[in-house]
Amino acid sequence: MSRNIKRIILISLITAVIVATAGWFLFVRQTGPQIIEFDINRDGKDIMAIYERDWDWLIPGDRNSFSPELMMAYRAPQQNPMYAGRLKIKVMRDENDKLIGFVAWFMKNADVGFLNFLDVNPEYRGKGYAEKLVRYAMDQMIKGGAKKLTMVTYTHNARARKFYNRIGWRETGIEGKQVHLVYYP
Repeated sequence: MSRNIKRIILISLITAVIVATAGWFLFVRQTGPQIIEFDINRDGKDIMAIYERDWDWLIPGDRNSFSPELMMAYRAPQQNPMYAGRLKIKVMRDENDKLIGFVAWFMKNADVGFLNFLDVNPEYRGKGYAEKLVRYAMDQMIKGGAKKLTMVTYTHNARARKFYNRIGWRETGIEGKQVHLVYYP
């Protein structure tokens, strides 16, 4: 092989390595906080603090109507043993291991997913973390076969209603203090 051909091959290989590395950094490697699997030992106390602070935003009833402790322990969206293990919970933590927020969802049946909970700690709101968490949950339900996603929020939660509308959810009705929403992939 001539010296020019060797040089062209070497330059081509170096260029390919540089382009591949740059592509990995730009398109594959995620920066910032990551969405990770819920671990009751690591995350349980922090999520309980969220429930204590935001109970009225997260739960329609009182402490007798829902137990976040049982939800986390049994991964159940409600206090019914039939649902044990069906609730998926993911968390997001910052570089100092402080909880940013969490999202929880389950499949009601093979075609319908339900976004059960989404909450972001106040100091992290307005930074895109809620959207990242909810889109992750939506993607997971769609990958799981959901042809329709549903959820409920409160009529007085104008910020949440605006947020969900902005990312493609549509209100389907109001029942008491609750607004029902749907998303079709």
